[in-house]
Amino acid sequence: MKPNIKLLVALALAPLVMFADAPQQKPNIIVMIADDLGSGDVSCLFRDVVKTPNMDRLAAMGIKFRSGYVTAPVCGPSRAGFFTGRYQERFGFTSNQGGIPANMPLLPGVLHDAGYRTGLIGKWHSAGPMPFERGCFDYSLCSPVSSPVIDYHHPRLALNGKVEQFDKYSTDLFADEAVKFIDSNRDKSFCLTVTFNAPHILKVVERAPKIKEEYDAAVASGKTLDVPKARTARPGEAEKYAAQFPGDTARADTAATIAALDQGIGRILDKLKATGLEKKTMIFLFADNGGHPENRSENLPLRDYKWTVYEGGIRVPFIAAYPGVFPAGVEYSNPVCSFDIFPTCCALAGVKPPEGLDGVNLTPFLRGEKTSAPHDCLFFDLLGMGAVRQGRWKLVLHLQGPTQLFDLSTDVEEKHDLADSQPALVKELTAKWKEWNAQMPRGPRAKKDKPANNDE
Repeated sequence: MKPNIKLLVALALAPLVMFADAPQQKPNIIVMIADDLGSGDVSCLFRDVVKTPNMDRLAAMGIKFRSGYVTAPVCGPSRAGFFTGRYQERFGFTSNQGGIPANMPLLPGVLHDAGYRTGLIGKWHSAGPMPFERGCFDYSLCSPVSSPVIDYHHPRLALNGKVEQFDKYSTDLFADEAVKFIDSNRDKSFCLTVTFNAPHILKVVERAPKIKEEYDAAVASGKTLDVPKARTARPGEAEKYAAQFPGDTARADTAATIAALDQGIGRILDKLKATGLEKKTMIFLFADNGGHPENRSENLPLRDYKWTVYEGGIRVPFIAAYPGVFPAGVEYSNPVCSFDIFPTCCALAGVKPPEGLDGVNLTPFLRGEKTSAPHDCLFFDLLGMGAVRQGRWKLVLHLQGPTQLFDLSTDVEEKHDLADSQPALVKELTAKWKEWNAQMPRGPRAKKDKPANNDE
């Protein structure tokens, strides 16, 4: 009897067909957000004054963005840009008093609808429905109300909507809960957002503009100003940095706070490795805006601080890793923005994103499949200042004062204004900013005064 060749071939190929048709687990997604962390305080970026070995480890696993931006230089609007994948000006969230509309799709919500288990741990700073009221999250441990501040030492938080007091250092608590979430969802596709409050201030001690004025004057005169600051580090930890920052107890306290943040990030990375999920998980880490003398996180060599559209306010620590999909140990120089995380995650999860996103899928750019820049321009507007980043050029517009132009390829510190020597470029970029601004439903920007502190 002759063998049935067709049957034998079909049987031989059956495992391959079954494997090809079998649904593959979608990538897990973890997004970690630091609060007011300056680019000068991550040791794999511009300086290594403050050591951050775990953030450095994440960068070695993936991509370090040299020009990673957020959509605003203050907490609330910046976070809204990430969650929605849009310029928050599109829905009128232009200061810390604003909020994300209830009907606005959020990245975790889109993934939740696609079958992901979703969690939010940490700070929530947006008026309107709280996370546990939005239907986006299977698990939440967050601020009980929209707030810029979480108590580091005895945080009062809402666990799935139920308010409790916790006697644990907030950074450690958030890392603990992140590890538990990963463990309990290790056999499912999950999206976890961890919004650390470190190294934000604990409370307002002095008006922030006054602190900035005194701090800038001290720096200009070569003196050390010990900024008034409620302690945010674990008890006894700041003393470890006293010798490194003599006479500057606030800076020592901030260094210890950042070290604890780095340790929390390390614990999350360790858990992924221990559970075998390291190569199945896409990770993004970024800061919601730059540091400020008030919280003593440094942006150097970038100019200025939080609340401004100079680089120190909007260009932040920004790292991504997805082993086997994103290249490892790479520095990426083209400008990207936090709103790009939304469409990137959707693309790699095989989920259709909502219409109207301003972000783009970064994957083909990071893999070298596209060699152009992801964006022609990035736009910014807050507190009487506007800005455009296009390639190497940065235009800064002032409601009152001259327009400035900087070549960031040679002047990352924004010290040399080239506006007078490049009038055509100034005109072109100004027109682009005005065209972008005219699209925003709030209309032309209005004059605003700086807030007295970052609670406002």
